[in-house]
Amino acid sequence: MIDAQVPLQAAIVAAVKADPGLGELIGDRIYDSVPKNTAGQVSATFPYVSFGPMQSVPSDDECHDGVEVFVQIDAWSRKVGTVEVRQVVAGLTRLLDTALTVSGFEIVTFDVQSARTGREPDGLTSRGIVQLRYELAPNT
Repeated sequence: MIDAQVPLQAAIVAAVKADPGLGELIGDRIYDSVPKNTAGQVSATFPYVSFGPMQSVPSDDECHDGVEVFVQIDAWSRKVGTVEVRQVVAGLTRLLDTALTVSGFEIVTFDVQSARTGREPDGLTSRGIVQLRYELAPNT
């Protein structure tokens, strides 16, 4: 099975950082590993976006070797209420519900599978979760 997770993640990061609407909300704060202080607490400026789990599943057929990649992107806010995290989630779903340019691959299909928001148990943090699915084939 080919693995497209790293180039797909790079394409998502590039798209998010280049988007003016998301830039106003999160700037360039999209993390694979969220910065933490020496006590192990998040030290990133809110709001920000981070990558959650990714899963690759082969989708080979007679025509090409393909892979389906499932991506979770989390949005985090500490602004009172949930408006800010919902704005970030809306921006992510708008931006990522389009074909990205992924190095070494062609996107065959893509979709936003779900988007949800809620509050974290700490009572301070709102979280959004965007679930994405991409089917990719290697460029030949």
